[in-house]
Amino acid sequence: MNVPNELLIELVKRVAGADTVKLFEVLIKRRNVSEFKIAEKLEITVNQVRNMIYRLQEHNLVSFTRKKDKVKGWYIYYWTFEKPKAVELIVDMKTRETKDAKKELESIEDIRHYLCKYCRTKLNEEEALELQFLCEGCGEILEEQDANKRRKELTKRQKKDIESLKIAKEALDHHRKLVARATDRQLAKEKAEKDKLRAEARKAAAAERALTAPKKTTKKTTKKAPKKKTTKSVKKTTKKVPKKKTTKKTIKQPVKKVAPKPKKGILGRVFKK
Repeated sequence: MNVPNELLIELVKRVAGADTVKLFEVLIKRRNVSEFKIAEKLEITVNQVRNMIYRLQEHNLVSFTRKKDKVKGWYIYYWTFEKPKAVELIVDMKTRETKDAKKELESIEDIRHYLCKYCRTKLNEEEALELQFLCEGCGEILEEQDANKRRKELTKRQKKDIESLKIAKEALDHHRKLVARATDRQLAKEKAEKDKLRAEARKAAAAERALTAPKKTTKKTTKKAPKKKTTKSVKKTTKKVPKKKTTKKTIKQPVKKVAPKPKKGILGRVFKK
């Protein structure tokens, strides 16, 4: 990340104290530095190194890995300065300070402030009046803040904060894009590996099913000779000539007259007419 070391040093001073700057200069050059090597380079004890590291760790500015010493059996910690986390913290702090400076500039004519030149305590008029214009820490008399001088200081600081904020934001955006690309590549790689494993598993399962499946007995089949195609005999159909309707003439035959039977009498005689 293209962030000036001056910005990072300013941050380290503010959150962890000026004595941690030397530790920062050791950690910024490389990753995973043993706490024993840090103590050796800074010519201080390991406990002093740990004290400074813990102050940085409170703001997530350092991370560690540990390895077990094969000879002595204890764990050795290796520390790394987390530059992306530091840049995020710079962006948050500079954003907040820029807004505060803008608010103060807008209200500098309306609200009077009083300062203690020894304790650097800053109070508004109401708070100073409650303390009778005496510093609560050291008892010195509070002095009224020069509005014109304060306006110049705020304007200068605001301009510097805006420039620092712009640099930090650009660096942070660039870092996030790189992280997103690396994440996408990693996800694509993992997906390809999973797809490969699934394909191999399916192939292995298919092979296992083929081995365990019962073998089918094949019957010998004699090929039947193909039937000869028979030509269908076409029946010749002769058209029937419609018969002419003939009307039969009925010949009337003469009716034979039957002679009446002779009547018999009572005595059996036949009487002729």
